[in-house]
Amino acid sequence: MSLPTAAVAAERRGHYVVIWVTGELDVFNAASIMAEMESEIPTDAHGAIVDLSAVGFLDSTAIRKLFGLASRLTERRQRLALATPEGSTVARTLQLVEFSRAAPIHPRLDDALAALDAADSTSQSPDATV
Repeated sequence: MSLPTAAVAAERRGHYVVIWVTGELDVFNAASIMAEMESEIPTDAHGAIVDLSAVGFLDSTAIRKLFGLASRLTERRQRLALATPEGSTVARTLQLVEFSRAAPIHPRLDDALAALDAADSTSQSPDATV
């Protein structure tokens, strides 16, 4: 029996890093995958979008690690957003654990990028409150 595999790819898009995760996230690989994801986010980035569209399964360990990533990025004054298709197993799981309290969840990567760019524009406008 082979262990489930997962992979990470990342690319800088403007002020954000987009991280694509594929495979299954579980107790066997969640720690290493999350460490790899976090290492892809430099401190000068405004944050990251994690695209989970190609993830078929995530267990409680992976969910806990995602909450931890959101917390660490918040401490670094960076934003996190997730992208996963509406109605997918991953989206339903994240909804059940109320992950949107930690970071917004968008149905598409482009939606997540647009939302974070809009948040940047609002926070950088002269009318924004500090």
